[in-house]
Amino acid sequence: MNEFKITGIVTEYNPFHSGHAYQLSQIHSDAVVAVMSGSFVQRGDVALSDKWTRAKYAVMGGVDLVVELPAVFALNTAQKFALGAVSLLDGMGVDEICFGSESGDIEALRRAAELMENEPHSTSEKVKDFISSGMSYPTALEKAYAGTLPDNLLSSPNNILGIEYLRALIQLGSSITPTTVKRIGAGYNDSVPRDGIACASAIREILKRGGSADDFTEFKGIPNDLSRLDSAVIANLRMMTPDELKRINDVSEGLENRILRAAQECDSIESAAEKIKTKRYTMSRIKRILISSLLGFTSDMSGHLPDYIRVLAMNGNGKKALKELKRRSNLPVITKAADYKTENLLFDMDIRATNIAALCEASDRRSGKDFLTSPIIIDNK
Repeated sequence: MNEFKITGIVTEYNPFHSGHAYQLSQIHSDAVVAVMSGSFVQRGDVALSDKWTRAKYAVMGGVDLVVELPAVFALNTAQKFALGAVSLLDGMGVDEICFGSESGDIEALRRAAELMENEPHSTSEKVKDFISSGMSYPTALEKAYAGTLPDNLLSSPNNILGIEYLRALIQLGSSITPTTVKRIGAGYNDSVPRDGIACASAIREILKRGGSADDFTEFKGIPNDLSRLDSAVIANLRMMTPDELKRINDVSEGLENRILRAAQECDSIESAAEKIKTKRYTMSRIKRILISSLLGFTSDMSGHLPDYIRVLAMNGNGKKALKELKRRSNLPVITKAADYKTENLLFDMDIRATNIAALCEASDRRSGKDFLTSPIIIDNK
């Protein structure tokens, strides 16, 4: 066992709030490193603010070191989001992963992960049949495992993501120890705060309306707005051929034709996504695809696992953790983008995502911020 225990968490901090602070208070280790989505987030949206600002608030809230989850995993399915993040933590050499869950029962979640990793043929066929009938993958999975797994285990979003982290550990043969913290306060997408904790979506809505969310988050500023990319996304789609769109990540089963038809009739990301979505194709999946089409994010890119550590922010203890992680890992550490000369599809996509996301900002919409911004360092002596 390592003398300096490092716990990893996977997050988006969109924004960092009191629920995240509670999770950190339940972690007992020498340092906490967060793998955080950068410019875009898994729900198919631009992040509330640039990645350095969100990382700064995370360090102010108790995280020691924040590194970036490459955009090709942040803008992906739950399975690939989890695999990319856990692979990065594994490559860094952390000792433990801690995630929030509605269940709070790590053994129940572990059993579910093991069962799904060794899925019986009969269950796989059920999942396929349910999807063929028009269900989304998460709904089909829940229905297929009904009676096999505890009720509600696959109906709660953080349980589902936690199971995916555990499946990723199995797939990677990782020695990382998994732990979970039972979520308290407002649940995922709850519009009303509970026990002094509001969910991130409710906080974002308050901020977008120009209200104050000071009771729940330290975040200040004008939120980024995805609608500022409406014309760019629709214009790009109108110039794409079906074959070009088929190569974009997560486009399958003729979905390209449905998307291209919507692009001819709609003038915004939101209206196009509403027209495209069905019970089978969720709003989040569609919006991820629309953003990916503008970024040129093709399905082959997510076949690569993260192979670098991009530092966004840290405190004094985070510097110590980073030094220890460098000792444990062979992954290159990027603190200055200009110094990283290796040709890398994932890194190039991160740069592109930052440049495109800048267009969603209210004021500073310049390109090239990856080369102009240094990691945020907060002295916690």
